[in-house]
Amino acid sequence: MVIKADQGKLAILMPMVWSIRNLVHSGFLDYLKNLDIFLLLPNFDPTNEPNPVLSDLFRGVNCQSLIIPPVKSRFKGFRLLREIIQSAFSRRNKIGSYAIYMKWFSRNYSAPMRLRQVIVEFFGFLAQPAPIFFSLYGLYDKLYRKEYDIFPIKKQLKEINPAVLFTTVNVEDVYERAYVLAAKELGIPIINAILSFDNLTSKSAHLIYDYYLVWNRGMKDQLLHFYPQVRPEQVEVTGTPQFDFHRKPEFVWERDFTLSRLGLPVNSKYFLYGASPFSLTPKEPQLVKMLSEKMRQNEILRDYWLVVRTHPKDDWERWRKETNNDQRIIFSNAWDSTPDETGWTYPTTDDLARLTSSLAHSSACINIASTISLDAAILNRPVIGIDFENEPNAPREILYEEYQADHYRPLVESGGLRLAHNWEEMMNLMIDAIQFPNRDLAARQNMVQQECGVVDGNSARRLAAAVSGFAAKHRS
Repeated sequence: MVIKADQGKLAILMPMVWSIRNLVHSGFLDYLKNLDIFLLLPNFDPTNEPNPVLSDLFRGVNCQSLIIPPVKSRFKGFRLLREIIQSAFSRRNKIGSYAIYMKWFSRNYSAPMRLRQVIVEFFGFLAQPAPIFFSLYGLYDKLYRKEYDIFPIKKQLKEINPAVLFTTVNVEDVYERAYVLAAKELGIPIINAILSFDNLTSKSAHLIYDYYLVWNRGMKDQLLHFYPQVRPEQVEVTGTPQFDFHRKPEFVWERDFTLSRLGLPVNSKYFLYGASPFSLTPKEPQLVKMLSEKMRQNEILRDYWLVVRTHPKDDWERWRKETNNDQRIIFSNAWDSTPDETGWTYPTTDDLARLTSSLAHSSACINIASTISLDAAILNRPVIGIDFENEPNAPREILYEEYQADHYRPLVESGGLRLAHNWEEMMNLMIDAIQFPNRDLAARQNMVQQECGVVDGNSARRLAAAVSGFAAKHRS
């Protein structure tokens, strides 16, 4: 089905691999054939064409490289201001995640860095009132324009002349703020899709856009509460295309084929372990190695394999260094291609099908406060979370406290996943998952409905309809 829209130009900011997943492989672009689409991608070099993979991936759309804004001059206190804004934002909105992450990332601070953090928190406390907070908010954008030259980006957007700019992430990176500020100066309306269920609370204060697309009603209410200048009619609930693949048969391989693609023998049984990034779990490979050994010592679990799906934004080699001699651990990388130093690559449909299929045929999904819990619940697989904060025989350099973060606590409270607090509970929950896989079925379904919104395989279509309608109103 093609969304009917008036002819117009749509520029899409795609700085992260999840943009390819959500908007290209989901079919989103196919629903917008009546719009002239320009994709802005990192390091896109048209002189490398013909590249058959990219030609097939972006057939019928225009592609240009994202521009990193050049530095004009450095301002002392610029980054300190952003940290104060983040502290004030979290305090004024009573976001508990901030304290959890701050404690974690400051655990190895030097004395000068700790003093700096005290200063940040002091001024963050003072900056909570709306007049002060939003004044600082505006000041940061002014200083950003002084520090970075956004003229090349304005020139690029002028040449494209889009009716609308669609930003597919909402996190502070080298591109997002520069393109949004450039678009605002040019009078180009901006649509933003909230990328993940944790972004509103685990990230700093976001930019203000003209139109928002969110996962669910709760996310909409939260956004309106955090940003009082945004009106309800500026926010539309569409769901997220990242879960559309779980409802499409072509993305769920047969069991035998899945085992073959994972490198497992015929008729193998396995648990899928969803790994976290190094920044949150430096010692996770050691934990997984211990888990494998515990399974080997258990009469029921010793014949099960442990398939580790590495996190897309991680150093995959760190896992092999720690578990190289364990013959019962199999690795399944997030992508077949190796990302560059920024995490950018071009994921394939096979990459997405491997995730969906490896979950669908697993005995359970094990992880530490990861989004993959939602993927597993959608596919009706038991979910086990490891919370070894008080388990003495476990690595300490792991952020177990993330289960209490604002975005993740509702998952725990839903009962859609089970937490193991020690090795005995861990073994028992794994055995229960084998023997009673549907025990938490209703709770998992409620968790999915609450956090993901409607998961029917049609979120990309709803997203396209919303973008198309907004673009039609603002076409040049």
